[in-house]
This record gives sequence, structure tokens and C-alpha cells, in this order.
Amino acid sequence: MNAFTSFTKIAAGSLLVAAAAVAGPFYPAGATTLHFAFEGSPNGDRPIVRPPAIYHADDGFGFVDSPRLIGTALGVTAPKYFRFDVDLPAGTYDVTVKLGGTREESVTSIKAENHQPMVSDVHVTSGEKVVKTFTVTVKHSAQGDTSLESDRRLTLEFEGTNPSLMKLDLKPSAKPGG
Repeated sequence: MNAFTSFTKIAAGSLLVAAAAVAGPFYPAGATTLHFAFEGSPNGDRPIVRPPAIYHADDGFGFVDSPRLIGTALGVTAPKYFRFDVDLPAGTYDVTVKLGGTREESVTSIKAENHQPMVSDVHVTSGEKVVKTFTVTVKHSAQGDTSLESDRRLTLEFEGTNPSLMKLDLKPSAKPGG
């Protein structure tokens, strides 16, 4: 079992609180947000994820179908597309991304789960950074369902012209699921 598969739902008030059952160097017990950084250096709660960090079930996160992904000191980018998956229990999550960090202008659109548009055409100039937040519902469908919406992971697709990502934070949402 990894730290991502052990979130707990606290029913009173429908507020979800994340609690990592398996404490690790980046996800101490009782953590309420999962943090990922794609730039900089590690700190107490944010691992640095660099290409080719391909998704493996043992890790619970990683890049999928992203052969042209480029890691820089400022984040990750690709000419047109990359995808990042995180194992999460079914529920509604607030997703915050920090976009930018490329040496050239980037235009990033983000789709989540079954290719649902979440953020469209965010233009970021060289050296600029933009933070966007959206809410997504992760579902766990019946065995045999092969859609991205039912794979027991949050799937985030980044596409556009030099789509970029510097940081990603995931936390259970107080908003009702959809």
C-alpha cells in the first residue's frame, strides 16, 4: 500500500481530510494535501518529479504516454502533450497547478479524467508563472471498465504549445462530488 491509497473520508460536514496511513519522507501521517514539484529541489513535503518518472503502481504517480517530455530546472514541458497520473481514492478533489517555467511562451490546456476540459489556453510568457485551481471527481467504476475515468487514478492531460507544469497540489474538496 502506498501513501496515495490511504485517504480517509470524514463524513461530518462533508469535508474530506486526507491522511496518509503510510508515512514517508514526503507524506507524513495526517497530511491533508499531496504536493508534487516538477522544478527546484525537494523540501519536507514536496518530492521533485523529473522525467522519465513513468507511472508505476508501486509509486502511485508518474507520467503516462509522454515520450517527448522535457525536464528543466524550472519544471516540465513537451512540444504538444504530456500526462500525469496519481492514484487516489474515489472522491472530489481541488487541484492547484502552477504553470510556466519554460524559456519560451507556453499555452497550456488541462483535461482531467475522461478528457474533461478543466483549464483552457493559459498563455504564459517566458519567466512568468500562473496558478490555476479546479475541482475534479475521481470515480472507481466496475471492474472491466477501461475508460480513463475508472482506472482508480486522477488523470491530468496537459496539451497545447509547450504546455508546462511547475507544481501540482491535490487536496480533498469540501465541494460535493459530481
